[in-house]
Amino acid sequence: MMLSVQCETWLPAALDAELIADDEVLPAFVTRIGEHGMALDSLAILGNRRGNCLQVRLELPGEPDPLWIAAEVVRDAQGLLFNELAIRFVEMASIHWRWLRRWIRVRELALRARRVGLHAA
Repeated sequence: MMLSVQCETWLPAALDAELIADDEVLPAFVTRIGEHGMALDSLAILGNRRGNCLQVRLELPGEPDPLWIAAEVVRDAQGLLFNELAIRFVEMASIHWRWLRRWIRVRELALRARRVGLHAA
């Protein structure tokens, strides 16, 4: 089900998320997202976690419930205040997977339409 995070195209995003690591809930901001992973900014204290596994709670606009995703950190660029993380999705409910795929495809179409409109103007 999951592919390499480096091989897929990520779309720009501006979504709030919650990361659960070591029984601590921390806010995060999703900057890019794909079907198999995402990049996000989190508070630098997340860098103090014990392992690379975490849970993500993500609300997609237009979906009735938040997505719950088991994820693995594949990149952690530590900063003074924020860390930039790249995570790979490990597991999620089938319905959440479908919602995510649909949301990404609609967003991708909207971004393509916007680019076409700019060139035609």
